[in-house]
Amino acid sequence: METKPNLGTPNRQDVVYIEALKTGDSKICHQFFYHEIGGILHKIRIEIFSGLIEFDEMVSELYLFLSRSDWSKLNGFDGRNGCRLRTWMIPVAWRFFISARERLVCNNGDAHKAVSDVDAFQDDLHIQIAIDVNAVLARMPNRRYANIIRQLLVEGYSAQDLAEMFDMRVENIYNLKHRAIAQFIAYYGRR
Repeated sequence: METKPNLGTPNRQDVVYIEALKTGDSKICHQFFYHEIGGILHKIRIEIFSGLIEFDEMVSELYLFLSRSDWSKLNGFDGRNGCRLRTWMIPVAWRFFISARERLVCNNGDAHKAVSDVDAFQDDLHIQIAIDVNAVLARMPNRRYANIIRQLLVEGYSAQDLAEMFDMRVENIYNLKHRAIAQFIAYYGRR
């Protein structure tokens, strides 16, 4: 007989972790942050902070974030559809550390180097995105669609500007934009 996951009941181990976090049980909290989600935090530490922030500082920051407003964020976890706490923590941790990146990096003793490294990472990311977008635009078979996307989304023209340039109605520009984006997404998925 097949058993279905409980739709709103956390796993027993997750209940233990949640209770330990809320009561400050240092042994179980350590197990949660350093073992259960340690891999996630190490990945975030490298990818967001280039290893410049200490792991212990990340744990402290995440614990404080989870405990805010009487544990309101942690209380949002309900184990729905068999979701485990560690899985739920992945997007929570990524979002938190991305939003806290500037604050944490600038508070670091080597702030200038850290900001420089983060800026270089951001620049590299923007360059890679531009390369990807241009490659997809170049492969799109409908050149009119590629030009609409380039002019509206890359070069920043308004729909009104393009309507005047092409002697069209603004509604037609939006219609072309909708079809152009659909084609772009289809070709982007084939990269």
